[in-house]
Amino acid sequence: MQAQHMVKRSSIGHWLCLLLIGLAGCQGRPDQTSRATALPLPTGHFAGSLQAPGHPELRAALELRHPSAGHYDAELVLPELPNLSFVADTLTFAHDTLYLVRPGLPGEALKLARQGDFWRGTLRLDSARYPVLLVRRGPPEPTVYRVQRDGVAGTEGQALLFSPADESLPGLALAFFPTPATAATAPGWADALARQGHTVLLLPAADTLTAPALANALALLRRTAGVDTARVGVWVTGRRAGRLPELLAENSASRPSFILIQNMPEPPLSTRRDWRERAQRGRLLALYDPALPRTAVAGGRALLGSQRVRQGPEAYLQAQVSAWLRDR
Repeated sequence: MQAQHMVKRSSIGHWLCLLLIGLAGCQGRPDQTSRATALPLPTGHFAGSLQAPGHPELRAALELRHPSAGHYDAELVLPELPNLSFVADTLTFAHDTLYLVRPGLPGEALKLARQGDFWRGTLRLDSARYPVLLVRRGPPEPTVYRVQRDGVAGTEGQALLFSPADESLPGLALAFFPTPATAATAPGWADALARQGHTVLLLPAADTLTAPALANALALLRRTAGVDTARVGVWVTGRRAGRLPELLAENSASRPSFILIQNMPEPPLSTRRDWRERAQRGRLLALYDPALPRTAVAGGRALLGSQRVRQGPEAYLQAQVSAWLRDR
């Protein structure tokens, strides 16, 4: 994140289990950087606690880094509740007050006031507020991943690119297309996958998906540093997933190497043969939330085979997806 004395960044670069909140400030565009009006942002590893209803005092850590002139990067961690980890795409520091916003979830933000070596403030999760107290314990830990904004032709709004800090070994990447119904949990998925070394392009939530949007998202990932171009896939949620074979057929250059589908209803008859073939090749995994009717999941198992279908709470699905991606 670009910073002068007052740092405000919203460019370039849900898991509401309150664990590590990762805020990695991204480099911003010069025309979007506010003028400096305060002291430089202090850096370091800040450790302390967070108070959440129904939980004992939770451990928390905030990493504030200054990797190069004019750039800041931050990451806050709550180890007992990892699905709240995030890298912030907005960072403001003025009058000894630090404010960070979670990418894709403007209702989740951290606001801290500096008091010597201490940071004291609140983590906001929409309407809820959780007190946070942190003290400097030494230099910051290394960066895990970065987040930046980018435009993808064929979509409305900006996409968020979550990419590991270490680009030395080309790795797996996927384009994540959430619907409005799954938009709240998508940033948590992106954070978790980026922490495992994957690159994730989180597209704006939408009820529709077009072939150009799909092709452009995959093309962006293939030209991203640190991505193995032979291991680029897609994650599509909701009813749009059923039309995925038709969209891929419109542009052969957009073919992904693997597919994840989430909460897909029964697909059109015209695509079922394609779905069966993809499942038989082992390049497909279907996910279903636990609240969905058994009939919907049974239809997925009948079409794809039980070995290609997973249903359960988010923590269970995360473990299943992580294991499945390791074999891709």
